[in-house]
Amino acid sequence: MSTDAVQQPGAESGPEWLRGPRPAELAAALESTEPEAAPAPVTARAVAETAIRALVEVDAAIASLQAMRTQLLAGIGHVAIDDALAERLDPAVGLRDDACEIGLLQRRSDRTVEGELTQSMLQMERWPATIAAWGRASIHRGHVRVIEDIGAPLRDAAERAAFEAALIPQAEQTTPGRLRMLARRELEQYLTEPLAARHAEARTQRDVTVTDLDHGMSMVRGLLPTVLAHGIVDRLTQMARATGADDPRSFAELRADLFADLLLTADPNGAAIAGITALVSVVIPTNVLLGDDQQTGDDAVARLSNGAPIDPETARLLAGRTKLWTRLFTDPLRGHVVAVDSYKPSRRLRALLRARDQHCRWPGCTAKAVRCDIDHTVPWAAEGKTEHGNLAHLCRRHHVLKGAQLSGARRWKVEQVTPGVLAFTSPTGEVYIDQPPQVGPVFGERAPEAAPEPAWGAVVAGAQRVDLPF
Repeated sequence: MSTDAVQQPGAESGPEWLRGPRPAELAAALESTEPEAAPAPVTARAVAETAIRALVEVDAAIASLQAMRTQLLAGIGHVAIDDALAERLDPAVGLRDDACEIGLLQRRSDRTVEGELTQSMLQMERWPATIAAWGRASIHRGHVRVIEDIGAPLRDAAERAAFEAALIPQAEQTTPGRLRMLARRELEQYLTEPLAARHAEARTQRDVTVTDLDHGMSMVRGLLPTVLAHGIVDRLTQMARATGADDPRSFAELRADLFADLLLTADPNGAAIAGITALVSVVIPTNVLLGDDQQTGDDAVARLSNGAPIDPETARLLAGRTKLWTRLFTDPLRGHVVAVDSYKPSRRLRALLRARDQHCRWPGCTAKAVRCDIDHTVPWAAEGKTEHGNLAHLCRRHHVLKGAQLSGARRWKVEQVTPGVLAFTSPTGEVYIDQPPQVGPVFGERAPEAAPEPAWGAVVAGAQRVDLPF
């Protein structure tokens, strides 16, 4: 055998990635290299915008991992139960076994882990579509919690599936706070028992509890009918606002002290607040006013302005004591409030806006309209008109942000596409559309009825009927 046949290739005759550039090629490459342009200076605002995008992507990844964790826990739980049943053991023993294993590996309580296993199995069984949307990061943990909490009374699997199908598209477009109001309305379609009966049963659970915290503090919780709970908080809020400006206590401290003073001494220690009463806005359907408590569905429920349902008896009691009535006219296609009937124009316009908006219109904000400012979308100084197509409620926090004198690139831009429909453009160019809440029923076009089939032995020609000779 020739020695040339067994000669090993050197670096010069090997593959290009092994040989690398030859000296002549390297010199030519260095000679042809042009100097690189200096990089553009990096501003703090550019870093912040990059951080915002990164944060959104990180939170989406976390949401997907949280959904994956729920699926893993559910799978572990089902395998543990199947193994225990195969060995003719109590399924709880199988769950506890795996819970101890996981707890030790993670240095956590096995009781906590066992609770998570049980909860995850229930979530996968009752709300599979919600967990799937969570895994896609189109919704987050807050949305999942709302769908679970509000949909808890549903026992039928088909009803839960329909409930999910109606709410998941809404959850992908709004915040958990607004989703909760929509979910309450959606739930009414599936509950056959009238609200009066459900409220009577729920009232039996009212209670007051206390939980001791650290540093000599405790938390008092009261489970009360909705109207009473909102009335208590609203009265405390008004009392706190009536306190002198020289009081060194914070607003939260004032409400807490007034809460304790009224319960323990029945004396709020302030003469200016003696005549204050709570303000509660209630939308009451006609059938509830007339005493018909047996109807079901969304249009048969009296509600507070935030969408929380109240029992019919309380609604009628409030209606009998009120001194101000405002009738609402709603758009039959979209359900939005479009007009109210009052006497004085200024009050009429405010009533219309309050009924239409119901809360701060900044995307995701749920501050009540009665606590918000009325903002000119196009400023008054820029010839903006005072009409419903140029006005919307904004809470003080977001009102200040909208009017802040920031640089042009950092300002939020707001316009009303149509009266009540607001388009917010963020400093990064993202556009968010905020629709007013649906208040009235929504009607669709009825499908045309099919023409009746002609009788046997007859031919229909236009508008004439011709009988055949047989």
